[in-house]
Amino acid sequence: MRTIDAVVVGTGPAGATAARLLAEQGARVTLFEAHRLPRPKPCGGGLTPKARGLVPPAALATVERRVERVELRARRVPPIQLHRPEAAVAMVERARFALALTEAAATAGAELRDAEPVLEVVEDPLGAWVATGRERVRTDVVVIADGEPSRLARALGLGGQARQLSLALEMDLPFAPALPTDTAILSFDVPGGYAWYFPKGDHANVGIGSYRERDGIRLHRQLERFARSLGLDPDDGRVRGHWIPQGLRRGPLASTRVVLAGDTAATADPLFGEGISYAILSGAVAAQTVKLWADAEIPDLRGHDERLRRALGPALGRLHWVTRAADVSITAALLAVRFSGAIREAAVDAIAGRRPPYGLDHDCSLACACRLRRAPAVRSGTRSTLRRGGAFDLLPTGCTGTANCRGTAGCAGSMSCAA
Repeated sequence: MRTIDAVVVGTGPAGATAARLLAEQGARVTLFEAHRLPRPKPCGGGLTPKARGLVPPAALATVERRVERVELRARRVPPIQLHRPEAAVAMVERARFALALTEAAATAGAELRDAEPVLEVVEDPLGAWVATGRERVRTDVVVIADGEPSRLARALGLGGQARQLSLALEMDLPFAPALPTDTAILSFDVPGGYAWYFPKGDHANVGIGSYRERDGIRLHRQLERFARSLGLDPDDGRVRGHWIPQGLRRGPLASTRVVLAGDTAATADPLFGEGISYAILSGAVAAQTVKLWADAEIPDLRGHDERLRRALGPALGRLHWVTRAADVSITAALLAVRFSGAIREAAVDAIAGRRPPYGLDHDCSLACACRLRRAPAVRSGTRSTLRRGGAFDLLPTGCTGTANCRGTAGCAGSMSCAA
């Protein structure tokens, strides 16, 4: 039996990020994945600007196409063309992108164990036991990021119901013959959601999602109609479905030695269903919380709940109410986008993460959460103390904006995050 500092369950953006950041800090990390990698996973695969600033270069190398033009469609409203380079979305294949994130964690020192599902996590006053089909592992802390639904989180009494749960269906099809390959389509003729067309490297991802529709057959028919409206044959693709938990879960997101991240914490946004950027940030928050505990600055990990809600809550809360308002009258919402410059700027803010509440740099403790500073680890017995150089040891690589850190606990001066 071996003693390790941290176990991370799940190799999605949240789990891989948490594992990488902890390993870079000198913690001994074991990263478990239930499936053999690379793992296909249903996902639109859009990296917004706020997501691109949070991933290592190897993951950015998986980008297949950059989409700068978005066409918004709905009944009774002429199509609206948005062309904003600052809100451009980079398209990736989720399996390759997630594998690159996982490989970055392994390069940082995390031990990868794929095709080895975690069956049980049991806490005790000194840490936790993690049981797989092969062994039982003793660890100080556990980051659970194994997606939706998480049996492990439920067994520990963590998580609970998501604020919003959407059903999504998608398939890969050839490019639409009448559309430029740098243009994405969002069609809001779907109650409680939208249909999308996202061009990738040599094909397009076509999908549909709704928080109001629970009948997969009806949603499947709507997806087929949308595909045909683009001149595509839906029979050319295989439909995959999944649930998207959104807006954070209502129950606790942490216990004394366990924290939740990613879909396990329901970090996807309620409007677009965009989850990668928020999942990555939740993994960074999880790593920061563990680091504070390892530095003996907090007694346990329960503060992760408040930290994650403070980091993501304002943006997700605003997007939740925008979703409800748009659901009342999507026609009025799109007309507002067409005729109001302020509304268009707000939409760009939400996608690009330029300003609060959507920006990631308005809180000094989370500003530029691209990576924790590499620092030597000082070990005492089985406990790892991660030495800090100040604040949360954040490097501004890849971030945008400026975070004024004066007067904020643990910060000093002004942290410039200009790219």
